[in-house]
Amino acid sequence: MFSTRPLAVTVDDVCFCHWPVDADVLSRSVPDWLTVETADGDAWVSAVAHTVTGVASFGVDLTRPAEAVNVRTYVRGPDGQRGVRFLAVFTDDPLAATFSKPALRLPYREGRLDRRDDDGEYRTRRTLDVDGRRVLDVRYTPGDGETTTAPPDSVAAFLVERHRYFTTDGFGTRLVGSVGHDPWPLGSVDADVSGSLLSALGLPDPAGPPLVHYSPGTELGLSPPRPLWLD
Repeated sequence: MFSTRPLAVTVDDVCFCHWPVDADVLSRSVPDWLTVETADGDAWVSAVAHTVTGVASFGVDLTRPAEAVNVRTYVRGPDGQRGVRFLAVFTDDPLAATFSKPALRLPYREGRLDRRDDDGEYRTRRTLDVDGRRVLDVRYTPGDGETTTAPPDSVAAFLVERHRYFTTDGFGTRLVGSVGHDPWPLGSVDADVSGSLLSALGLPDPAGPPLVHYSPGTELGLSPPRPLWLD
């Protein structure tokens, strides 16, 4: 059952794929009023592949289940507030993109997403861009153990526990939105990640192999962004 939040999004089967990248090069891909944040000496770009099992506003169901991948990096705002900057959002639900783009000011992109279970042995997620290029392939097997939450001040917490996002409107106004949720439940996962996602988005090459986290899912409470000076 959905909560009575203004916008509640339930996500399942969430695979976080994180790449370390050069902070100076990545800074060219974010507005100059944001500062790229680092962990373990690197900036990070993450692709969060997930299934949206429902979207509701004040308890009223708005859309059907859909596949999605959001691509983000980690930044601080002008006053040091920690958050994320979305670099791209792929979804196979055109209605969600049509209505969410003006409301949430997120950079939706056209593409084709596919998720499959292979006889229970492993799962695959494939994302193709509008030109049919395979930009992200994730083949993974979640572990059977209990989930835990990321320890405070860990790299895992840095990468998954974010409650604020920064964006701009068509006039260049600096905006901030919130994403409320309980700490992500994280479980073990065996994963293989490939594709040309970073280069397809004009982002720097990875400085190392991807780090992967898995969550069975959670509910997110989203608020539309508002001018930063009101935050």
